[in-house]
Amino acid sequence: MSESTKPNISKEIMQRLKSLDDLPHFPDALMRLEQALTENEDLPMQDITQLVAQDPRLVAGLIEMANSAKYMSGSKVTDLSDAVTMIGLKEMRLMAHLINYQTSFKRKPPFSDTHFLKHAFLSALIAQKLAQYLKLDAGEAFLAGLMRDIGVYLLATEDRDKYLEVIKETDFDISKLPQAENKMFGTYHALMSARLLQEWTFPNEVLMGVAFHHNPEKADPRFQPFAYLTFLAEHAVFRLGFDNGIADILEGDIENPPAKLIEALAFFDMSIETYDEISQLGLAEADKMGM
Repeated sequence: MSESTKPNISKEIMQRLKSLDDLPHFPDALMRLEQALTENEDLPMQDITQLVAQDPRLVAGLIEMANSAKYMSGSKVTDLSDAVTMIGLKEMRLMAHLINYQTSFKRKPPFSDTHFLKHAFLSALIAQKLAQYLKLDAGEAFLAGLMRDIGVYLLATEDRDKYLEVIKETDFDISKLPQAENKMFGTYHALMSARLLQEWTFPNEVLMGVAFHHNPEKADPRFQPFAYLTFLAEHAVFRLGFDNGIADILEGDIENPPAKLIEALAFFDMSIETYDEISQLGLAEADKMGM
């Protein structure tokens, strides 16, 4: 069968999940907020809080975030406008996406969602730190780091038993995960993630960073920086000692970094010492936020 006639498996899975109402929704409040801020970056604070207030999950999450060690300056925050002011507009947008990610899924997956979510949040924070160092868009990097594995949930929702077979076949080795998913589903999580983000109209840098984070060398040269950065953010979390509930790097990969990691660092002319220092900054940020 030629490429042109081969069925688009990821698209078919998305359509089935949507028909069963199992596809995560992008909240109307967050969508309106993004649209409003795209049209006017100087949107008045009153308008911002009115948009956020339409989603109780975002309100509760942002107030909780404002009371974390990272932002809290004294008295407890109980008002949404105070929370948004304290967190700041740029950070608030990213934290809203993080809160939405945490509450997007209706079903418990066949793996540790605690490990999975922690891995996603840490990856997002490290991606943000890496982007700041590399002079790339830190907001888009954060979203790519956060969303890169949302396709894992989609595949596990599509067929829980098949995904348990994927986990078994992967044998807790992250390098085997895409191949195991392809064998069982005919597609893999990075493409599923990108397909969902495309539906949510995320920027191309985020889409391509997510779609190619397992093989950044295959990305269009325009988007390779985000693909390599997303790969580095994911790998950094493994190097810090956090698995994602499904797989991990091999035990010897910390002392003897694999060729793929060396290649990604070389793309940015970054030393592994600098990379590890930036990873630690992301971890410290997560600790302040109570993760």
